[in-house]
Amino acid sequence: MLVDADLFAGYKDILMISAVIGYNARKYEPISKVATEGVLMSFFNEKDYDIIDLIAYSHKKEQMIVKSDEKYEIFSSYANAGFPILLEKLGIAGQTSLGEDEARKAQCKYYSLLLSGEFLPKIESLKDDELFI
Repeated sequence: MLVDADLFAGYKDILMISAVIGYNARKYEPISKVATEGVLMSFFNEKDYDIIDLIAYSHKKEQMIVKSDEKYEIFSSYANAGFPILLEKLGIAGQTSLGEDEARKAQCKYYSLLLSGEFLPKIESLKDDELFI
């Protein structure tokens, strides 16, 4: 739906923003049912991998996590928790398809949210050793 409405270039982009939103909201929800069609890792670029590593390291506080496949589970769990937040913020939670006007409104909301910093945690709520992305 979000790709078809031209809100995002591909599923990889939805996963990336959802993981960042989930991480910054401190929401972590392991995936209970694996999708039949996953996102190919070849679609991710070097910056994406840096963010995946940063989220995993910040979650585990162990440097070796960036060498482990567990980092993808951590990343996916934050994306899983962040996706419903993204849909809610865009005003499209519960919808299965978007018309042209709805897609345009959602796109405007998305850009406004990015510019407002609403997806970021409040600085005063961070602990000394926490990061936000």
